[in-house]
Amino acid sequence: MFSRLIVLVLLVLPAAPARAADICNETSFVIEAALGWITDRREIAVEGWTRIRPGECVEAGPTLDPDSDDPLLFYARSTAAYLGGVREWGGQLDLCVGAADFAVEGVTDCESLGLDRRGFDVLRGEHRLRTVLVEPLDFGDDAQEAGIQRLLRDAGYDIRFIDGVEGRRTFRAISAFVQGQGLPRTPPRPELIDALEAAAIRRNAEAGLVVCNETEGRIAVALGRQRNDIWESRGWWRLDAGGCARVIAEHLDIPDAWFYAERTGETVGRLQNGDETFCYAPSRFVAEGRTECAGRGYAAARFRQIPDPVEGTSRVSLTLSDFRTIETTASAEIEE
Repeated sequence: MFSRLIVLVLLVLPAAPARAADICNETSFVIEAALGWITDRREIAVEGWTRIRPGECVEAGPTLDPDSDDPLLFYARSTAAYLGGVREWGGQLDLCVGAADFAVEGVTDCESLGLDRRGFDVLRGEHRLRTVLVEPLDFGDDAQEAGIQRLLRDAGYDIRFIDGVEGRRTFRAISAFVQGQGLPRTPPRPELIDALEAAAIRRNAEAGLVVCNETEGRIAVALGRQRNDIWESRGWWRLDAGGCARVIAEHLDIPDAWFYAERTGETVGRLQNGDETFCYAPSRFVAEGRTECAGRGYAAARFRQIPDPVEGTSRVSLTLSDFRTIETTASAEIEE
């Protein structure tokens, strides 16, 4: 028998220098990152947004002491260039963020300052100093090419697969794009990504179904449509008076979706003049199928078809005349 001798050698090494965190983007999305940390006053400071292209690593945030036990707090989102809505990377710790570049310290009442709440991840140990964003396909070193493919597709070019490999279809799409934009024949990849992102944002930033609340109170909106041969309804999007929400975040060519809404609060009302029956529940829900709603624990309502899209966007503005006031008990109302 052989025995293995393990020798531990302790070396005296100089202390690691303080530095900012490295954030590496191995996804196929251009992302914007926000970071939070504990200040000397033991308050939480948060700032954003740091833009990171696919395949890039950047330094961001404050200078970190590698020996500190204080965590780094992290949240990231994709930019508005993409069909299907914003993707998020984060956790369960709610902190305040701004829509545009921002920096706040010790703020807990987000709404009073016009800020939003987002869930941050709490990073400790080595993850404080280096964070790698990934997605299920795990593109790794091919993230930059995958990011170009995704932007080409969302800018309206015929890209069928996001795989990080520049095949003939991807090469032809890049050539058509740079020629149409008047770019150099072989622009540097960062320049190409920036131009593609700008083109995709122009095409998609407001594409989809936008619902606006022009009543005097709060409403909740649900959506019904057929996805992959399965009828599905889901909700709720909650809108204060004067607010809008992009309920579908993709380029629409035909009005193949239906919506339902209820007024909530002291005066309860339900949408009138619906076209098709879908299932729904009083709390957040996703329901497959449109039949036998009651037998499956759902209520049923008539959803209204969305207006014909114009340049990829369908818009709905709901006023008091769209609702029928009803007498109801608290248990029948949309749950807040």
